[in-house]
Amino acid sequence: MKLKVKVRDYESGISIIKVDVPAESTVDLLLNKLVQEDLIFNAYLPHIKTMGYTYGEFHNLKTSSLFHGKEKVTLSSDKVEITVTQKKSEEGHKAGQVLLDYSQLVNVIDKFKEQESGSHVEYGTVFFVQQEKHQYLIRYEEHGFELYHFKLQYENAFKEEDRFPFLILELKTKSELTSSELKWIRTIMFPSKERKNPIIHLEVSKLNQGIIDELATLVHRVMVIVGKFQVSKKSLEAAGKLPSYVQLNEKNSIGFVEMEQLKRIVEA
Repeated sequence: MKLKVKVRDYESGISIIKVDVPAESTVDLLLNKLVQEDLIFNAYLPHIKTMGYTYGEFHNLKTSSLFHGKEKVTLSSDKVEITVTQKKSEEGHKAGQVLLDYSQLVNVIDKFKEQESGSHVEYGTVFFVQQEKHQYLIRYEEHGFELYHFKLQYENAFKEEDRFPFLILELKTKSELTSSELKWIRTIMFPSKERKNPIIHLEVSKLNQGIIDELATLVHRVMVIVGKFQVSKKSLEAAGKLPSYVQLNEKNSIGFVEMEQLKRIVEA
């Protein structure tokens, strides 16, 4: 990993250095390099925090997991501020395998959760999203997002129990992750104490980059709907209607769609 590190020592000033670290290396290795270069003191380390985590919680994690779908991360204490910027590699392969990129998905989940805290989206809310010819029902629950094929699974999306979505984007807190899930999450992001760690359950086909990118887009569409209603101070709930995002012929509209209209399309 090629990194640019800016160190702001509140007593001695600012230094900038370029660092190369192995992709599998830990944060400890990076920080120790800064100590060796006399950019920070060893005594600073125990007091450094990032994203609410203490040094004891993050120092053994992979450096790559810190970025959480972003290019820049800041670690700080009352003595120093360290800004680490990652230069994205153009290589998409490792050990002969295509690496799946979760950065967009991780990023949009992070933004949605920030938005959710001020928008009060009710669990059980169903959204209608159309991307040209592709139509989905997306149900938001405490555990995450449930995706349904519009025509094939219309009634399923509204059941109170025994629902069978074709894909579930489960969002877990760090404490809810199994040991194997936690190990995997650390390969794509810094594990979050909040309900932001994505676990994808896909029933039909093998997970690929196209599915991950489409999932990120659909979560973003839901975020846009919620944001639009929030700005206009309208409730997402209305009798006989679903909040919707429709993109057709490269034009989009956001608002409500009548459920009776959707039923007629399903039954046609």
